[in-house]
Amino acid sequence: MNKKCIVTILSIVFLSNINIYANQHNFKINKNDNDIISMENIEVLDINNNKVGNKNWSSAVVLNSGNLLVGEFKTDKTYDYYEINKQGEKSFITNSKYYIKDIDSKTGNFITVKNENNNYYLGVLDKEFNIIYDNIFEYKENAFEEYSDILKLKDGKYGVFTIEGEEIINPIFKSIKKINNENFECIYNNKTYTIKNINGIYVNETAIKNVNNWAKDSLEKALKLNFVSQDLQLKLNDYITREQFCELIVKLYEEKTSFQIPIRKKNIFIDTNNKYVLKAYSLGIVSGKSENKFEPNSYITREESAVILSNLIGKMEYSITEVGYIYKDNNLISNWAKEPVQIVSNAKIMNGDNNNNFNPKDNYKVIEAISTIMRLYELK
Repeated sequence: MNKKCIVTILSIVFLSNINIYANQHNFKINKNDNDIISMENIEVLDINNNKVGNKNWSSAVVLNSGNLLVGEFKTDKTYDYYEINKQGEKSFITNSKYYIKDIDSKTGNFITVKNENNNYYLGVLDKEFNIIYDNIFEYKENAFEEYSDILKLKDGKYGVFTIEGEEIINPIFKSIKKINNENFECIYNNKTYTIKNINGIYVNETAIKNVNNWAKDSLEKALKLNFVSQDLQLKLNDYITREQFCELIVKLYEEKTSFQIPIRKKNIFIDTNNKYVLKAYSLGIVSGKSENKFEPNSYITREESAVILSNLIGKMEYSITEVGYIYKDNNLISNWAKEPVQIVSNAKIMNGDNNNNFNPKDNYKVIEAISTIMRLYELK
């Protein structure tokens, strides 16, 4: 059905009784322009003026088919949704824990509202009532009226989202101001950043401009491929975590192979539900630090990176010429990492420093990891 919204009704204050007619031609609401209508005072009448249902509707939206979408609040604090057609017949649609505030005219997606401890939060469902966004956004009356919207999450961070479910700017910022439809000014840790749309990819222009020359080419290529999230763009010179490294290698693999990794394995980790970790685990290229812990926020070392990258090389079935690299600090490389270090060295995606040390125990920086995965991406 076509669910373009004509009228939305919210339950806040009491006004005089009103009649909602299911018939498109008889539709009317008797209220002042600035009044918000109490659902308890709504009556739904069929075309013969016979009452449909009772007065405990929680929300109501008139569809441009002339039908009415109504929610009925239940004692278990959920809502039964019905569509009432032009003849006044009521058809059950679904039971939901949200009430519907609005319907997007372009997509037909439902904009939902949930009350938690007298705080209202917005979410989005598709036309089949599948979750696009859970109710995680602070209430905003004119949410999703434009292509993209700046919204505040429950944790107080701001991001930019579309009604279709695309996260344009990661919700990590203290505040966001829209310069125009392509550019945003964002504040993170009291510093102002400009994020620009460059060929469909939103890039933190401020964060990337001071990258060392040796890494600029790799970073630019990785950004064009959308490998580097805005969160990572802010942390290019920080050490990379195990979770962040999984994000890079999964994006590389899926782009290079044109294969979306399914999450087939049961999640054995009690400390993460991150989709990139679970994809990398399902692919068989990462494991936990212990039997049931992945330690997603721990920094990854160079030798740990070498193991994961050598596993990835195996999955991608690259043919690598053996050379047999001997590093000055070879004795510091863990036994379980010796062969992987040789593989990544032979592939020329990781190497030693100017003194021919591999530095296996050193933590890996984000920009170093990006440069490494781009060398792997460009392998033939």
